[in-house]
Amino acid sequence: MIEKQNADFFDKDGNFDWDGYESTCPKVLRTPNPHIKLVNDKHKVYSREPYAQEMYNKLVGHIEENDIITHIQYGNAYNGKVFGITDMTASIDIGYRQLVYVNLEKEDDEFKNMQLGDEVSVIITSLMEDDRKPIMGSVSEGTKQATFQEMLSAIEEQDTAWVGTVTRMLSAAGYMVNVKGIECFMPGSLAGINKLHDFESIVGQEMYVVPVSFSKERKIMVVSHRAYLKTLIPAAIEKLKETAGEYITGSVTGSAKYGVFCEFSQCLTGMIHVNDLDGDTLARHKNREIEPGEEIKFKVKDIVSDTKITLTQRDDVELNPWLEINKKFKVPSEVEATVKTCKDYGLFVELEEGVVGLLHVSEIGEDNIKKYKPKQTINVLITKIEEDTKKIFLKLPKE
Repeated sequence: MIEKQNADFFDKDGNFDWDGYESTCPKVLRTPNPHIKLVNDKHKVYSREPYAQEMYNKLVGHIEENDIITHIQYGNAYNGKVFGITDMTASIDIGYRQLVYVNLEKEDDEFKNMQLGDEVSVIITSLMEDDRKPIMGSVSEGTKQATFQEMLSAIEEQDTAWVGTVTRMLSAAGYMVNVKGIECFMPGSLAGINKLHDFESIVGQEMYVVPVSFSKERKIMVVSHRAYLKTLIPAAIEKLKETAGEYITGSVTGSAKYGVFCEFSQCLTGMIHVNDLDGDTLARHKNREIEPGEEIKFKVKDIVSDTKITLTQRDDVELNPWLEINKKFKVPSEVEATVKTCKDYGLFVELEEGVVGLLHVSEIGEDNIKKYKPKQTINVLITKIEEDTKKIFLKLPKE
């Protein structure tokens, strides 16, 4: 009987009338299976059988093992895209023969507004052997697991930061920081570039943190805001050189007999020696009235290294001339300089007070070097400036 019915849909040339056949099928079979990944938009697969995708791939000779998931496991996380959304649920296509359904009421707030096509990670929370029952999952938990694995992998290099929220302070220990739903521990010593003067001030704040270790005993990720701040130092130093001589506002982190320590530009620390304090601050320093956290103004006197910056509050103090060296001298450029000292290996010449470079004997000639005397004015060509090492490379200009 079935063969006779099917025979009615063949034309005289032997072509099968699929549209006619489709109209006689049960309603559920009248539309193509939306879960089948097609290699051609003109193809249609109506079968709902578990092996439909595999059979289709064999028929068209299409093999993409990496794109097709044939088995899934409870508790595992899978990457996929949002396939459909209702008020209560979202369906996720992970490349399996069935969609994974997510109960939006049980999801974290940030995932309740997912959009069609969003790429997400979903963890399988309910898996039935019966294909007619839906597979349930959680995007919130899937994201947490994916984030945890990413953070675990980043510990060795410590070159990736995540945004976290400081949820609470632990007495005499540190803080709990929530990173995409993962509760992490941040020791108090890693909460800032320096020791915080007000430990409760960061509770509730968002900040970048870097994973630094994982405690297997406590099963908790340890993170550091200090590690993130240290990555900002090189750029902050360069900006500091550009604004040399300008007053900066910072905060006191502590004081000692010989000066006051300050934090500024989010990640930098410097010291104002007692000899560089203004009159009012000096008097308060002597009376031990300066407190951590107090706002203070100063300017940079010298940058010895990334971790050693000297500051001053006095206008009559000469700043290190190397701070703005690249603004004063261009490379290459010809400038007038004064011979300071003469050596067998070359001449030390002063471009301005405090800025001295070496004109090597190879540029002058062993016979000619004796012609130069201290305090003599000569023209030199600047070929290179190393600000960090305070070196200027010079040549004699071509005549």
